[in-house]
Amino acid sequence: MNARVNKPLLYLSFIGLAALAYSVVDVFIHRTGGTHLGSYVPWGMGVVMYLLFVGFSAGGLLVSALTQMFGVRELKPLGGLATYAALVAEVCAGIAIASDLGRFERMFNFLLSPSLTSPMWWMFLFFSAVLFVSFMKAWAFAKRDDGLVAFWSWVSIPVGLCFYFTNGFFFSVLTGHGLWSGPVVPLLFVCAALLCGGALVTALAWWSMTNREGVIRLGCVVQLLLVAFVVLEGLWLWIGWQGGRVETLAAMRNLSAGPGAWAFWGLHVFAGMALPLFLLPQTEDNPGLAAWACLLILVGFAGARWAFVVPAQSVPMLPGLDTAWQHPRLMLSYLPSLAEWSMAAGVSGLALFGFLMGPRFFPGLYGSGPQTTKAS
Repeated sequence: MNARVNKPLLYLSFIGLAALAYSVVDVFIHRTGGTHLGSYVPWGMGVVMYLLFVGFSAGGLLVSALTQMFGVRELKPLGGLATYAALVAEVCAGIAIASDLGRFERMFNFLLSPSLTSPMWWMFLFFSAVLFVSFMKAWAFAKRDDGLVAFWSWVSIPVGLCFYFTNGFFFSVLTGHGLWSGPVVPLLFVCAALLCGGALVTALAWWSMTNREGVIRLGCVVQLLLVAFVVLEGLWLWIGWQGGRVETLAAMRNLSAGPGAWAFWGLHVFAGMALPLFLLPQTEDNPGLAAWACLLILVGFAGARWAFVVPAQSVPMLPGLDTAWQHPRLMLSYLPSLAEWSMAAGVSGLALFGFLMGPRFFPGLYGSGPQTTKAS
């Protein structure tokens, strides 16, 4: 295991943590007043970062499913690392969505005023559940108790699937935005989460030199998930196009040729899908190449989440709505404010700090267990 800390990346994470401190103070002082959100575009960078880190957190679920359900023994040494990565990503996702609410205490409203018919209530319920299960699984790995590890790994599978499904289900019922709604969206969210979570664990395992064979094997799984994701996303766009709803077609035009088209074509399609699809088949005996391909998937996923959240809201839900009233908070265009960029840099810096210091603070989770084989 490589426990050396990359100092340039560590200093970069410190800058991110400073940005996070600034954004938290801004939320306490200005609430949502420090953002560029409005009545027509109420979800911005906070939701993008939440969905991004939710996707990153699914590596623990993927490794648990592969080892417990399908008996892929080569991935067992990666279980602790995957759990730790999931825990870090879930914390970052929680900070991102709490900042977007403008008042951190609103995170607990779903407990104070539960609504069983609300998809958002179920989403936050399962978010709390996956956070608790990840913590308990990490504790079991730290104790090196195989029985507890197996128990919490099995528990994490249905809880995790429900969590990622409810995130997609929440968007799929928002029929006011045609690009979001549809039966494919929940499946797309589950597949995207498994893809990104697997890519993150592959990259971290290679960087920490935890398990060479596991990196190659997980890279193959990521390759299959990437193909499935491309098919599902193509199906999602094709159904939207064939549906012919005016607002859906306008959102698709905005997605492919609007101000944020570079995120869709450059980051998501080229860097996040085309390049990894070219590189991953060539990684049979090259874990480093598999890790770099997975890093491209992670970078591309940031563009994918921006392209999913923002362009759909830049289309008026009623004809003429965008010209009916004139006010800075009644605009269809959206660019994040300094506080929102700081929050994005901050949670990214927090994640980077967690991943850098993980091997030093939690060597047991990072693969020094009895089943670990070191990379050659």
